[in-house]
Parts: sequence; C-alpha cells; structure tokens
Amino acid sequence: MPISATIDRHPHDSRRTSGVNAYSRPVAPEKDKQTPSTYQFLQSAPPGPTFERSWPVRTGDVDPARRVRLDGIARYAQDMANDEMFHRGFQATDPYWLVRRTIIDVLEPIRWPSDVTLLRWCEATSSRWCNMRITMTGSAGGRVETEGFWIRFNADNGMPTHISDGGMRYLTKYVTETRLRWKSLNTELMPAPSSGSREFYLRATDFDPFQHLNNAAYWQLVEDDLDGDELLTRPHRGVIEYLQPLPLGARVQARTVRDDAGYRLWLVRLDDDGVPAEKPAATVSVVPLPGDSFEPAAAWPPEQVDSVEWNI
Repeated sequence: MPISATIDRHPHDSRRTSGVNAYSRPVAPEKDKQTPSTYQFLQSAPPGPTFERSWPVRTGDVDPARRVRLDGIARYAQDMANDEMFHRGFQATDPYWLVRRTIIDVLEPIRWPSDVTLLRWCEATSSRWCNMRITMTGSAGGRVETEGFWIRFNADNGMPTHISDGGMRYLTKYVTETRLRWKSLNTELMPAPSSGSREFYLRATDFDPFQHLNNAAYWQLVEDDLDGDELLTRPHRGVIEYLQPLPLGARVQARTVRDDAGYRLWLVRLDDDGVPAEKPAATVSVVPLPGDSFEPAAAWPPEQVDSVEWNI
C-alpha cells in the first residue's frame, strides 16, 4: 500500500488548502527529499478542540531511570486512538484502521511517577487515510509530540477504503491539508546481512485482535538496541514505517546501523530456509533533535516521614 505524509499542494488550487490556519507550516516541494531529520509537522498545536485523556504513568512503561520508553509512548498513542473511536461512535462506521507510520518526538522525557495528559487531533486527510497528531505532557514535566499516518482499510480484502462521510466531516474540521499523500522518510538502502544481524521470533503476545504485530512491539527492539545509548539522553525523533505484514510464527532478521547520524533498523522476514526477503517489512530511524541533554531524574523515593494523611 504505497501511501506517507507529503502533501500535494498547488498554489492556485484552493481545494487543496481548505482549513489552513495560523498553525500551518510550509511544505517542502516534491523535488525536495524529506528525511527523518528535516520533516516538519503541519501544525505545531491543535487549532481547535481536541480529544483529551489523562491517566497515571505505569511502571510497566518506564525504564530503570523512570523514563517512559518509546514502546510505552506507542502504546499510549494506540490506546488514545482506540478510546477516541469508541467515544465518537466510529466503531459503527469506520472500525478498521492500521498505522503506516509513526513519528515520535521526545522533547523532554515523561517520567514516573506522574500523570500523562494526551491531546489528539487530525492535521491532514485524504479520502482513505489521515495524519493524527498527539501531544503528551507529564504532570511532573515532560513533553512528547507524535504523528501517526492512519489508513482506513476494508477487513474483507485488506485494501484501503473510503473513510465514511461522518468520519470525514469530523476529521476535516481543523485540518491544514485535504490531499495527504504517502512519501517515505526512511529511504536509506537496507544494508547486507552482517555479523551484527540477528534473528528473533515473534511472540503470540505481540499480536492484536486483527492479527497485526502490535505497534509497541517494534519499539521494544529499538529500546533493546539503544539501552544506555546517549541518543536517548537528549531530544530525539523516532520514525517507524510499516511496509509488509509480519504474521505470527514468522522468522525475522534485524539489521542495524549506529553512527553519527543516529540509529537505523531494518526488519526483514526470513523464509523457512532462512533466506531473507529482498525488501524490509519495517524500517526504523532514531535521530537527534536540537536541544540540550535532559536533566537527570529527580531522586526517588522522596524524603521519608513518619506518617501521612491518607487520601480517601
């Protein structure tokens, strides 16, 4: 399904710029190749009412330094999408969606213990897919910006299908663009297998009700690779693009590169004889963003006292 977030805009075509607002940003011409480092969101803040939820950060989503991991952020984004679908009633009109790409900008880490507040809105659409933004902020500090390229699909044939009329009326209320098109950001050629390539097996617990590999499972591999890496100690952007399905029981090979530009991961499906596919099933990049290193986490536990008044 060749579809990402590059916009086809013509300066004299008003139909392609409906909903432009003060938060819109210029889009690079088609000839200018966008990369994980140069890509810009179309809106820097929600231009209208958003879907909002808050909940406590859980210890299962944080690392030993109490930082919410990338897979935890992906899980939060997924839960928000699910919550909004049922809140708006779209399970009756638009129940089936998959994510083609997720972008995660960690501007300041959200840590435990705290509550996280999430704001979700649509910034760009086409007839079959849309870009959904989420801003996450922690009550004790921290800010993360995400963008998801969501595709409405037909469960019978697995192909993209039109978003319902009611869904489009809601999604297009505050968008910057209505001609959203797919343009890959992770375009670096996949390297040949090397001594650093490794094979792993997918777990039954990694799959969702639609037999898709859970989006958070991909980021767990990234967290494993970058454990202790300085890349995660300062503002950074993660970009994952899902290119081919990975079914339960599939053998998968991971190929990685870590250099001054950042980190890249290619996931390649292996056949029964261990021969890798020619094209990756998913690609990941993590690149540094401008900004100073993060402040260390506050001491935990807090100063101890003899007793406290319980909250009822």
